[in-house]
Amino acid sequence: MSGWNVAAAQSGSRPGDITWNIQHHLEFVRLAASRHVDLLMFPELSLTGYELPLMAELALSLDDPRLQVFAEAAVEYQMGISIGLPLIGENNVRLSAATFLPDGTRFAYSKRNLYGEEKQIFVQGVAVPMFGHQRHNVVMAICADISVEKFAQDAARQGADLYATSVLVSEQGYQQDCDYLARWSRDYRMAVMMANHAWPTGGYQSAGKSAFWGPDGRQVVQGGSGEQLIIARRSGNHWQGEVHPLPCTSVL
Repeated sequence: MSGWNVAAAQSGSRPGDITWNIQHHLEFVRLAASRHVDLLMFPELSLTGYELPLMAELALSLDDPRLQVFAEAAVEYQMGISIGLPLIGENNVRLSAATFLPDGTRFAYSKRNLYGEEKQIFVQGVAVPMFGHQRHNVVMAICADISVEKFAQDAARQGADLYATSVLVSEQGYQQDCDYLARWSRDYRMAVMMANHAWPTGGYQSAGKSAFWGPDGRQVVQGGSGEQLIIARRSGNHWQGEVHPLPCTSVL
């Protein structure tokens, strides 16, 4: 079985500032590239922050020119990149993750288990794309999706090797969500990754502590607070973890 390096970008977002957030995302992309990461996942609504009153105004299309930098970075660094954003469709907005692959492909997954006020703003997602090849198969979930066992079960049935989740989780809900993810990894024999926010957003104080579980349910690595890159590397059947702080930059 070949090696594979996946990472959670524990990033912070400026509320509603897409231009700044794109440039900040690229700082993580470059750090991940320097660490030979194959797949990089950002938190829920990372491109805008979890600013629900602004979602209709900030929603982007999948072919928005501002997203081209991620498509180019994916090709340049031969890295899959998944970002969180509100995605505009036909007369609706979905809470989504847009993924850019090294071959130029881009696609979106939209949250299926909407939570609280999200139900008044977003339309529920339906499609669950799996991507990857040669035992590098990935299925995604967004935040409250992780509490639904059927979603994890379906991911495993599709042949997912990694259940990649983007979240906004506070200290209050952190342990329960970790319990879910550890259980899904153990029961369905697939690795699980969680990318959480580093900074407060949308009135929530994020817990940080992005993490990764191996397919036996054991936690391989957990981040701390602040902006960090949490990497899990697979060699054969063995996973090991690393945590790298984001270097200070001049991004404004």
